[in-house]
Amino acid sequence: MKIKRLAIHSLALCLAFALPLAACAGSKLIKAQRIASPPSGKALVNFHRPTAYGGTERFPIFDGTGKMLIDLPGKSEFQLVCDPGEQLFIAWADHVTVVKADMAADKTYDIMVDVGMGWMEANIRLMPLSKSDPRRAKLDEFEKRETHVWAMERNKHVIDYEAKNQDRVQQIKKDFIAGEKSDRIGSLSKSDCR
Repeated sequence: MKIKRLAIHSLALCLAFALPLAACAGSKLIKAQRIASPPSGKALVNFHRPTAYGGTERFPIFDGTGKMLIDLPGKSEFQLVCDPGEQLFIAWADHVTVVKADMAADKTYDIMVDVGMGWMEANIRLMPLSKSDPRRAKLDEFEKRETHVWAMERNKHVIDYEAKNQDRVQQIKKDFIAGEKSDRIGSLSKSDCR
């Protein structure tokens, strides 16, 4: 009887860890060329994940409209060229993380994708690099350790995954922008550029 319970418990743990890994399976990453600055009139946001902590687990990052931007693996970077002004970035694993960025045209901003231990799965945290963040001095080192800059092909799986998570994105926005979790939102201001 104890062996049977142990086997069931082991299976439940395996599924708990395997299902999050399969959540975004099917997204296709494409190698991209790193750009040093945004095109004229645009802003550039670099999402850095310079370590392999969390293994090959990839974490989906969305914008505030619910568009999935990337499914970012370890030791890599994603660069987003976007319109200046206010943008929202959302990610989740064991916990939800949100960054509100107010960006200026022709400027570059950086967000760390920190991975740590969670309760049931690896956890993710988007950490905006403000002017005072000591990790800002290590950006060149991070970019050397990030072996790839990735973009993501917008295939059927990505579009379906976005659609499946629209209600969740809207609830996160409600909770974090004007709700009870608004004190947990990270922020980048126009002056937090390189």
